[in-house]
Amino acid sequence: MPRDVLDKKPLTISEAMRILQQRSEESELSYWQRVAYEHAMQNARIEPEESREILEKLLKKFDLTELSAFTIANILPPSPEELKDLLQKEPKMLTESEISKMFEVIRPYIVKFNKEK
Repeated sequence: MPRDVLDKKPLTISEAMRILQQRSEESELSYWQRVAYEHAMQNARIEPEESREILEKLLKKFDLTELSAFTIANILPPSPEELKDLLQKEPKMLTESEISKMFEVIRPYIVKFNKEK
């Protein structure tokens, strides 16, 4: 049975996984929800609260577009070079110093993820 859309907002993979997990406990997921849930389980790297912290820090400190901040929080690039690649579509050119500072913001989450693997 189709559901009405009550709210529409971007989520990180971790946040989507938690929502789908809660829904699966309430009732059976539809085919597409199951596909999304399996994808999220394979690709979520950190807890939803941590991904939200990253988003808030990146948006506040570096004035990034929401799309770039979500991409960084979902992927957690393991090096400043890969972070720089993710930021190619930013309208504002970022300096090497800004990219290094940005990487220092996400580094603790990357380290934690790598320890848990």
